[in-house]
Amino acid sequence: LNRPSYSPPPPKNTTMMLFSRAVRSGAVRRVVASSSIRQKSTGPPIPAGVLTSWYNIFGKSSAMYASWLVAGILVSETITGWGTDAIWNAANSGRTYDSVDWSKFVVEDDDEDEDEDDDDEDEEEGEEEEDDDDDE
Repeated sequence: LNRPSYSPPPPKNTTMMLFSRAVRSGAVRRVVASSSIRQKSTGPPIPAGVLTSWYNIFGKSSAMYASWLVAGILVSETITGWGTDAIWNAANSGRTYDSVDWSKFVVEDDDEDEDEDDDDEDEEEGEEEEDDDDDE
């Protein structure tokens, strides 16, 4: 039996094989063609006059565009901060320093104790004055 020498072809890259098969079947051409078709937006468009005005004010120079970004960031940060503070305060009502009713913790002092303390201080001051007079 004389068999011709047969050597198998070198193994191909699996990814390359799949890609070449997709090209042959036209799948890649269909994907590329469908992605180039412009999709119609579902929401109401921004009127051309508004876009033109915005571009004339902010879009023509880099400085104005940067100021537009800074203003937008400040406004959105303010709104976000206000919103998160409102949510936090609602979730922690009565647990934060600002929302605690501090009148519940007032300790009523006896007026007599304060009067006695004042009398003691007055007596001490009187004694010091007498000591000063004795030194002279």
